Amino acid sequence: MIIPTPEALAAIQDPAIRAEAMRDAEERAARAARDAAGPHPAGGAGDVTAAAAGAPLAPSHAATPAAAPLPADAGDVRITRNNAAAQVSPAVQNGWSAYNAGDLTAARQQYDTALLQDPNNRDALLGSAAVAIRERNGRQAAANYYVRLLELDPNDAEALAGLVALRPGDIEQAESKLKATLQRTPESGAGHFALGNLYARQGRWPEAQQSYFRAFTAAPTNPDYAFNLAVGLDRLNQGRLAQSYYQRALALAQAAPAGFDPNAVRKRLQELGATAP
Repeated sequence: MIIPTPEALAAIQDPAIRAEAMRDAEERAARAARDAAGPHPAGGAGDVTAAAAGAPLAPSHAATPAAAPLPADAGDVRITRNNAAAQVSPAVQNGWSAYNAGDLTAARQQYDTALLQDPNNRDALLGSAAVAIRERNGRQAAANYYVRLLELDPNDAEALAGLVALRPGDIEQAESKLKATLQRTPESGAGHFALGNLYARQGRWPEAQQSYFRAFTAAPTNPDYAFNLAVGLDRLNQGRLAQSYYQRALALAQAAPAGFDPNAVRKRLQELGATAP
């Protein structure tokens, strides 16, 4: 694991990028220290994944009367409903399909096409952010997409959750913002997930586990939500329940991109005396 030297970090001219690089270096140093101390659960404090907070949402489709949340068993997408059938951009649909298939290059190209057609397309902005997060050195680009979404709608729960995951900054302030957003949109799985990650960073595992449970309830097909819920349960010494959600995370990861290491999860399941799916 390569950790940048203080001199290399100081040489970065852009303040925002330098601050992000410094946070990343601190995380790498902490991870190296934990690794040196010996084996630890796949869901250790530094192993919960924040990437899924920015996973792209399924393209919004139209149906009938005013805006309403999608049922919990269909994910954390909120669908805009109106009397006239709205057309989903083919580029957005293709980008989402490419992302789920693991083809980030094709996904990025499709989302770029959608944004050329409509620079304010929410699905395309969220998708572009998700692709950027999974691509190397794309965190700053992802943050820019989330900032753009918040300029369009300051109450966008998914955009706020994604930005907080990338730039937690003042933990207390980030926690307050997420809680305020969740009061307005309590069905946001991404918001609960981001709040859980903030709690996990502080070692507040009972609260983290509750937030991860709410995130998974809102989006039960998200493998990262299942994984972090397992981590929270594991940290609270609820091994039997943790096994169940580790197994579910592995099963869900076969159908959607995941931000965790499946091999580490299988190893942890073996340590807990369970079998991987």
